[in-house]
Amino acid sequence: MAGLAVLSCGLAADPSLEWARERPALAVISALPLFWREGEGGVQAREDAPIIRILRQRFDVRPVDSPLSPKMQRVDALLLAQPRAMSADELLALDGWVRGGGTMLLFADPLLRWPSSLPLGDRRRAPPVSMLAPVLGHWGVELRSPSYTGEKRQMLADGRLLTTMAASSFALRRNSNCRTEHEALVARCMIGRGQAVLVADADLIDDRLWLADEAMPLKRGAWTADTAGFVVKQLGDGSIEPRVWVTSLVGLTTALRWALMAGISWAIMGSVLLSRRKGPFLLRPLQAEAST
Repeated sequence: MAGLAVLSCGLAADPSLEWARERPALAVISALPLFWREGEGGVQAREDAPIIRILRQRFDVRPVDSPLSPKMQRVDALLLAQPRAMSADELLALDGWVRGGGTMLLFADPLLRWPSSLPLGDRRRAPPVSMLAPVLGHWGVELRSPSYTGEKRQMLADGRLLTTMAASSFALRRNSNCRTEHEALVARCMIGRGQAVLVADADLIDDRLWLADEAMPLKRGAWTADTAGFVVKQLGDGSIEPRVWVTSLVGLTTALRWALMAGISWAIMGSVLLSRRKGPFLLRPLQAEAST
């Protein structure tokens, strides 16, 4: 009971993510509803998605419409998440920006499952498939079709847990200067003087897959996966440590068994100590009766 009380206090006192003193400029290009509430219009529709709220703690986030925007010359990193179709000039500008020394995190999804209230064909909806095949092919990477359409929880080598939805994988061509990781879910590419981290699932950043309470994205205790820490790390900030997760049913069973054994041991020790303390008091009435 004391242990549970301490654990409860620890969860209740879970500190929020701190605001970084130095925040590099981060451009965000996406057709996903990351800066607005889908289906609404006007100024009132502006609202940051939970992943953007976390990124603002570490970066100076700047929404950008196109790689051709002058804003791209004044940013340190780029988050490109399931964007709309780009022209040849835009793809060329994107490639040039990375080759010039930029750092990019790209989410490309061949089967987007992000829920939307907008009807099919509405231009405000994010594209259901990735439109970046030309530039990916130029970098020697091919986005495969997903092998499953459901949800999957995947533990990374650094201890981070990710939840994906109908995730795909990358295949590398001979001319590629990339390497794949995590069952080819991620591809890391050295492009000129820059680098690009490619992730084969855009649903990954949907807060419904990594956050228990959308009103508390800055509380790590509300996270159900390490998605936010993963995103921040790929953009150059590794300050958010992974949480401790139960990785298997065997591990959970073992932990419960040891906890039960510890509880029984404490109960036995307590009973022994209590009997020793009560012993003299129980014997006194018997000795008094014997003397009379």
